[in-house]
Amino acid sequence: MAKERLNITVTSDTKERLKQYAFEHHTSISQAITDWIWNQKVKNEQIRGQQSMDIK
Repeated sequence: MAKERLNITVTSDTKERLKQYAFEHHTSISQAITDWIWNQKVKNEQIRGQQSMDIK
């Protein structure tokens, strides 16, 4: 999977909290966000824009 750059805007408090979380988990801010997103439950696991085929 190719990586894409994504810019997000957060408050200074959120930025500091992200930095602290990343530091405590020995990771980067980017990786902390990625880990958090992939550990969340979503209603539809299929990525938008993808089609699935049921093989019977």
